[in-house]
Amino acid sequence: MKTKLLLSLLTLLTVFFLFARVEAAPNTFDTINSIEELYKSSETCAGCHGGIYNQWKSSVHESALLHSLDGIYSFIVEGIERDPARKVRPLKPEIMKCLGCHAPVMEYASDKLVKDVVDAIKMAGGKTADKDGKQKAKELLSHLNVSCIVCHSLKAVPPPNFPEKQTMYGIKGHGSTPFHSIKKTNFLDNAIFCMQCHGVYTAPDREQIICSTIAQSYRDQYVAAGGQVTCQECHMKKHNRGHTFPGAYVLDTLKESMTLEVSARAIKTQSYGDKKWIPAAAITVDITNNAGHRIPDGCLWTSRVLLTVTATGENEKVIWSARKEFFEPGIDIEGNRRYDAWEIKDILDYSLPPRKTTTEKYYAVFPEKEKLVKIEVNIVYIHKDGLQFPVNTERKVLKYN
Repeated sequence: MKTKLLLSLLTLLTVFFLFARVEAAPNTFDTINSIEELYKSSETCAGCHGGIYNQWKSSVHESALLHSLDGIYSFIVEGIERDPARKVRPLKPEIMKCLGCHAPVMEYASDKLVKDVVDAIKMAGGKTADKDGKQKAKELLSHLNVSCIVCHSLKAVPPPNFPEKQTMYGIKGHGSTPFHSIKKTNFLDNAIFCMQCHGVYTAPDREQIICSTIAQSYRDQYVAAGGQVTCQECHMKKHNRGHTFPGAYVLDTLKESMTLEVSARAIKTQSYGDKKWIPAAAITVDITNNAGHRIPDGCLWTSRVLLTVTATGENEKVIWSARKEFFEPGIDIEGNRRYDAWEIKDILDYSLPPRKTTTEKYYAVFPEKEKLVKIEVNIVYIHKDGLQFPVNTERKVLKYN
C-alpha cells in the first residue's frame, strides 16, 4: 500500500514539474540551439526515420533559407534598411515576411536572435573580404530551413487551430513513441497544406508578398478546369519521390513536365514578281505543360523557359533562327517591373499554362542555293542564377530538289 502511494506521489510530482517546466518555458529563445532543444532539428528525427531524412537532406527544403539568400538579403538591405517606413517598424514582423516560410521556427526567436540572424544574412549575402565571417554566418543560417517539425507539427494543423505539444502529425495511423505522440491528419495530403508557403503570402499587417504563384495557377487554372491531382501526388508519391520534393532544379522533373512536338514542311516560295523558287519551311512547335501549375514559376521572377528554333544549311551555318521566352514579369504598384518579391504587387503572365499545349508557328525563308536544311528546336529552363537545364530537343531534315 505504501509502495503504491509513493509511486502515485512520484507520478504527481513528475507531472507537476513537467507542466511547471512547460509553463515556465519562454515564449522566445535567444539562440538557435535553444530553439532546437524544443523544436527539434531534422537530424534529431534521423535516428528513427533515416531513409526519409536522407531524402529530405537532398531537397531544397533542407536549405530553404540559404537557397533564397539573395532575395532575403535584398529585402533586408533594400526593403527594410532603406525604406523610411519599414526601418522604423519592429524588425521581427518585417523579416518574418520571409522567414515565415523559409525558417518558420524563427517565430519563437527573441528580438536578440532575430537581430543575430539578420546580421548573419547580411554577412552571408553581402560582398565582404571576411571569408571566416561569411562561413560562420552560413553555418548559423544552415540550421534554419523547412525541417521535419515545420511540416509535421508547426504547419500540420489547418488554421485557426494549433498543433498539440509533443505531437507529430502524419497521414498514417496514430499512437505514441518514447519521443512524441502521433496523430493522423488528412491536411498533410491536401494541396492547401503546400499552399501555405507556395502561394501569395499575406502578412499579419496585410501586406502581400508574391514570392510564388504556383498555388494561384494550380487553383485558378488547373483545379478550376477539373484537375484533381494534388501537389503531393506529383512531387512525393509519383515515382516514390518521397521527401525529395523535386521541382525545377531537377532535370528529370522538368523533362516530365514539358513535352515537345515539332512538324516542319518543306515549301518552295517566291518573292512577289520574282519567278525564282526559293526554299522555305512551315514550322509548327507544340509545347505541352503537363504540370498542374504554370511553368515557369518561383521566386524572384527571373526564371524562364527559352524556345529556340534554328535552321542550318549544308555547310552547317545558321541560315535562319527564331526564339521566344515564356516567363512572368513582376510589376509594382506604379507599373515598374521588379525582381524582388516584396515590391511585386501584380504579374503579367507570359508563362506556359497548366495542362495546355502552347503552339508557335513560323514561316522561314532560306537562301536560294540551299538543297538540304536541318531544323533544330530546343526548350531550355533558365534559372535566375544562370543555371540552365536543356529540357527537350527535336530535329527535322528538309530536302529541296
